[in-house]
Parts: sequence; structure tokens; C-alpha cells
Amino acid sequence: MIKGKNIILRLIRLADLAELYDKWHNEELRGLYYPLSFVPEPVFQQEFAKNGFWTHQSKRLLIVDEEDKILGALHCFKASALSDAVELSYFFFELLRRNKGYTSEAVALFVDYLFNNERLNRIQLSVPVGNQASIRVAEKTGFKHEGILRGAFLLNGKDIDMHLYSLLRKEWKA
Repeated sequence: MIKGKNIILRLIRLADLAELYDKWHNEELRGLYYPLSFVPEPVFQQEFAKNGFWTHQSKRLLIVDEEDKILGALHCFKASALSDAVELSYFFFELLRRNKGYTSEAVALFVDYLFNNERLNRIQLSVPVGNQASIRVAEKTGFKHEGILRGAFLLNGKDIDMHLYSLLRKEWKA
């Protein structure tokens, strides 16, 4: 468990699966920039049973409040077979608690955890063009804009551009 000022990051528990599955597949909560991709519930449960959503290649944490209410989720995964970088993604479920700094706090806490506990030099974020909330999260947490990945993301049947942000270990230390 990683405790922040307003939120807590913790591992996913078996008791969380039903609620997490429902929130993950709720189109309204996903917003404009997170594509709806269905995962059958048995597959979701099997993946959790196999590794608790935590491996060397992929790590998932929940964002919860002091009452242990699930607010969102974080995921990091190997960005490319050709690099040691990891990519970080996040999904904040609570519509009424968005734009209050919770996601930025969660990203900062997870970045600290990763740089303090993993052998890596780079964490990156890919943000769909137009997703101002995620751009603010990237900038507030010290990520640097590197450029545009043209046509890199299929969203609602269209190939859209993505901003690429990164944070290097030396920048994080500073």
C-alpha cells in the first residue's frame, strides 16, 4: 500500500474484481478518450487468479480513498520489446471527483514507486490529442512532451494522433 495525501494506491484484491470489472466496462466512466474494449469476465478473473495483475511485465494498482472506495486504476507495462521503458496508463472512475488532483497524485506516487523499486530509466505516457485532462496530469507530474505519434491509436473507428510524454530517472531525481 502506498499512502498519499488524498489517495491510497494498493494491490487489487479478489473482493475488488466484480466492481472493478463493472467500472472497467462502463462506457460512461471511460470518457471520450479511453476505448471500450470488452474482456470476458472469466478471462478477467483467470488473469487475476494467475498473477493478481502483477508481473515483471505488467503491474496494476487501484486508486482508493481513505474509506477504501475504488476511485480508479493505474497500469504500467513494457512500452516496447526494443526498450527498457515502461508505459503508464490510468483510469479514474469517479466522475464527481475528477479534476481535483487525485490522478496526478496517483501518477506521482506510482512513478516514485517505480523509480525507487524497479531497474528502469524511462516512464512514458501516450495521450490522445485533445485529452486536456491527461495532458495536465502529464505536465503536473513532470513528464516532458516529446512529440506526436501520428495515427497511433484507434478510437471510435478513427486513427488518431497521440502525444508522447516521458520522464527519465535523472529528471525525476531533480
